[in-house]
Amino acid sequence: MIKKVLFSGTALAAALLLASCSTGGGTAADDSGSTEAGGAGKEICYITAAESHAYATPANKAFQEAADAAGAKVTMLSQDFDVQTGTEQLTTCIGRNPDGIVLWPLDPQAYIPGLIQAQAAQIPVVLINTPMDDEALKLVASFTGPDVYEEGKLSAEAMTEALGGSGKVVIIAGQAGNGTTIGRTDGFTDELKAAGADIEVLQTVNADFDQQKALVASRDLITRFGDDIGGVYANDDTMARGFIDAWAEAGKDPKAIPPIIGINGQKDAFESIKAGQFYATIVQSPVEDGKLALDTILKAAAGEKVESRLPIPLTVVTAENVDSEEPAF
Repeated sequence: MIKKVLFSGTALAAALLLASCSTGGGTAADDSGSTEAGGAGKEICYITAAESHAYATPANKAFQEAADAAGAKVTMLSQDFDVQTGTEQLTTCIGRNPDGIVLWPLDPQAYIPGLIQAQAAQIPVVLINTPMDDEALKLVASFTGPDVYEEGKLSAEAMTEALGGSGKVVIIAGQAGNGTTIGRTDGFTDELKAAGADIEVLQTVNADFDQQKALVASRDLITRFGDDIGGVYANDDTMARGFIDAWAEAGKDPKAIPPIIGINGQKDAFESIKAGQFYATIVQSPVEDGKLALDTILKAAAGEKVESRLPIPLTVVTAENVDSEEPAF
């Protein structure tokens, strides 16, 4: 079950309709690290999800390094996973009248008033990493980053394979209302239904993409369902680690841990796959994520036409190919 996928915007639009995600056609950037558009003198305002986070930090670093190489100036603002902060920062960015804005949205709709203002001010905006709904996508130049709905589907396929098509699972989801959470969770449950898998979701809990919160939530899941948990689907590898910690804390046999599917392709997940604690992870590179967003906003700021959807590659990693693939970070 080795899969490497890269999706066009047309396929993505149909898949993400229910997940409040993107529409429009697009082609992927094979070399997302190359900044083809001249960035000298361009001023970009970048509103990131967080400053300190396992995935956001390397994406932010890649974004900044690509900007430096292109000669662009970046004003980076961190929402610290707070939507209200982010909407205020978007207004601040617009007031600075930059050449372009890159927004990491934490909510499918909350930033729409700000996007309307940016469009009225003729400031191009690129969304990075996390989808917004269709109304928002009409207001931006492009959405770059992973196909989160497809990640959910790939996770469901991996879980179906791990359980032989039947069993009971729990879902450790990210932040409630977050576009990535919606896409990854809906993609998973939709694919289980579409495939006719006899897999029951016992409970879905939110842990905000945080390992400690996932640990606390997993304690409750293990106490409530115990050995009925046949599999665990976590919206990212960090929260999957929270379940592993809770399993050990409960004194459970590490060899009897249920198959765990995570997302992001972290080094820790690769080691857990080798140790038999993880069944699969889906690799998406934060470096490619950051570089592609920077490249795209520089093109948009230069007046170039950019595709409305630019995805990054996804790779399913299991014990079958863990030694031949590289972690994302």
